Order: sequence, then C-alpha cells, then structure tokens
Amino acid sequence: MRVLFLLTLFCLSSGAPRPPRIVLPGYFSCQGALLQESGNALACYAKTQAECRNGQLVLAFEKRLSARTVRARFEIVDTVRVRTAVPGRRMDITYCSTATGKPQQYFVMYKWVPAADKRYLPHPRRAWGVNAQGQLVEVPVKSLRCLNSDYGAD
Repeated sequence: MRVLFLLTLFCLSSGAPRPPRIVLPGYFSCQGALLQESGNALACYAKTQAECRNGQLVLAFEKRLSARTVRARFEIVDTVRVRTAVPGRRMDITYCSTATGKPQQYFVMYKWVPAADKRYLPHPRRAWGVNAQGQLVEVPVKSLRCLNSDYGAD
C-alpha cells in the first residue's frame, strides 16, 4: 500500500507545472514573420486595425506546435506590451544584423520617414529579439543595422 502511495505521489509531482497558456481575446494579428531556423514565429497584435502600426501593441513570440510538414499551429509563449502612439513612430518585424553577426528577425520601433529611399532604417528607437530561453528581450539598437521593409516601394 505504501509503495502504491509513493508511486502515485511521484507521478503527480514529477511533471513540471506548465505555465498558463497566453491568450489575447479581442486582439487580432497585424503582422507576423516565421523564424527560418526554428520554425517559430514573431507576431504583432492590436485591438484595432488603426493601432497596428501606431498604437497599443502586443509583441508575441510564438512556438510552433506542429511539424513543419503539416499546417502550422502556434502557441504564444511570451509577450511584451508596447505603446507606439508617438507621432511618426512605427513598429515592424525586420531583419537586423550586428557588425559581426548573422541577420536575425527583430521587432523594431523606428521613426518613420515618408521617403522609402533608404535601404536601412535611419532612426531605430527600440528593438526586441528572442533569447535562448524563448523570451522576448529588448536589445540595444546602437549595435543593430535593420533593413527597411519599405525600401524600393512606390
């Protein structure tokens, strides 16, 4: 009887508690990008379409739950709430690189300029990337050179 009790106790306590699932009711996805190396994704959510590029945003790191060969299913693992409601500020998911590093995708808040004639974002203000633990972390923008996704657009 004692062995059965210990076995039951072991089974109940051996699994690490899973953090609560993150859901964003009332939000919709404004933009997203698949991370090529891992198959995970970055997504930006807002309550209204008008707030997608300029307003209250939720930046999310989404872990892929399905195999790459089937329809993609994701779960939000980490979020950061950001307000970009300063006139002329925008948020985008784009490739950035350091002087020595391989380009990676980041969330980048930048000062928007009407002319799309620059290959790189001229005024990045803040940036967030994903660390090895799957968390969104702010990274220093001074070390980043970020592509302008509007470059060449007419």
